[in-house]
Amino acid sequence: MVNASVFLRINKDEFLKLLDDANKITEEAADKMAKEMKNSILSGAKSGRQYYVNGARHTASAPGQSPANVTGELVRSIKVTKERNKSTINITKNYAIFLEFGTSKMRPRPFIIPAFLKTKRWFSDKLHRLAYRGTR
Repeated sequence: MVNASVFLRINKDEFLKLLDDANKITEEAADKMAKEMKNSILSGAKSGRQYYVNGARHTASAPGQSPANVTGELVRSIKVTKERNKSTINITKNYAIFLEFGTSKMRPRPFIIPAFLKTKRWFSDKLHRLAYRGTR
């Protein structure tokens, strides 16, 4: 039988600084993801059907593309709230879920998951660097 013991010394001030930095990274990631969602709706060529809205020609998004912007309401409904040790992205337009995953009559126009995937790598890299800094 092998006995092993580990001694861990933690500097409380340095540890609290790491937690504070991790919270800032989380806040920044939420801002980054919300911005990515908004940008995907506001930019990028859409190739769906064309029609007129209030006399102006509009090109809808095709299945698989992020939603096309018509009124700006979806973009304005994407908000980040920050509380102690927690950041949340809220989308208040109830039709966002139908755009993201589609319905029986409409194929998906994803904008949430693609923004998450773009942000995830950045977030993971930042946290890894922070964790490594904490082990020096």
